[in-house]
Amino acid sequence: MEEEERNFLERERNYQELLETDSHGLVGNTDELECAICFSSILPGEGAVLREDCLKGTIQNCTDAEVTCPYGDNAYACNCKLQDREIKSLLSQEDYQKFLELRLNIAESRSENSFHCKTVDCVGWCVFEDDVNEFICDICQETNCLLCKAIHKGMNCKEYQDDLRIRAQNDEAARQTTAMLDQLLTNGEAMTCPKCKVIIQKKDGCDWIWCMMCKTEICWVTKQARWGPQGQGDTSGGCRCRVNGVLCHPKCQNCH
Repeated sequence: MEEEERNFLERERNYQELLETDSHGLVGNTDELECAICFSSILPGEGAVLREDCLKGTIQNCTDAEVTCPYGDNAYACNCKLQDREIKSLLSQEDYQKFLELRLNIAESRSENSFHCKTVDCVGWCVFEDDVNEFICDICQETNCLLCKAIHKGMNCKEYQDDLRIRAQNDEAARQTTAMLDQLLTNGEAMTCPKCKVIIQKKDGCDWIWCMMCKTEICWVTKQARWGPQGQGDTSGGCRCRVNGVLCHPKCQNCH
C-alpha cells in the first residue's frame, strides 16, 4: 500500500512539473551541460533546453542558407549555426529535401554571375566565368546560350536573333525575349557587333570582347572594332586605344 502511494505521489509530482514546464516560454537547464552547437559550458539556469519541435520549426521557417541557434535572452544570444547532420536528423526526408532546395535558391539569388536554365520548370543553374558562352544544364541536358539568354538548338546566335524578330510579330514569348534584348541594349548591358550586327554582351572582365559569329575583336567601351581591315595593328577600326599612349575612353578597362 505504501509503495502504491509513493508511486502515485511521484506520478503526481511529475505531472505538476510537466504542467509548470509547459507554462514557460523557455525551459531552463537544471544541470551543467555543454552546448552541442558551440561546445560552451552552460551552468545550471544559464541556458535553455530546446524541444525538438522548437528546433524543427526554426529550421522550417528559416529564410537563410544557414540556420542560427534560436536561443537568446536579455543577456546572451547564440549565433552559432546548426550542422547539416543535426538538421537532417530533425527533419523528415521530404522536409530535408525542401530545405536543400531552399539553400540552392538562396545561393543562386546571391550569386552575381548566376544563370538559370531556360528550360521550362528546370531547376538547373550555374555560376559562369567571363569567357564561357554556353551552359549545358546537368538537369535537363539542354545547351543554354549565355549571350542570347536562351536555348536555340540548331541555330547560331545570329540565326536565332533574326528568327526571334520574325516570330515576335505573332509569338508572345518571342516578343518578351526581344523586349528583354532591347532592354539590355538600352541599359548598356549589351551591344550590336559593329560588323555583323548580332547582339552580344560582356558578362564581366576587361573591355576586350569577341563576336562569336564573325570573330571580330571589339572594344566594349567604345563599341567599335579594335582593329581595322588589315588586322592587328591597324587602328582604323574605330578603337584607337593606346595610340600615342592615350586610352580610347576615360572608363577603358584594358581593351588592348
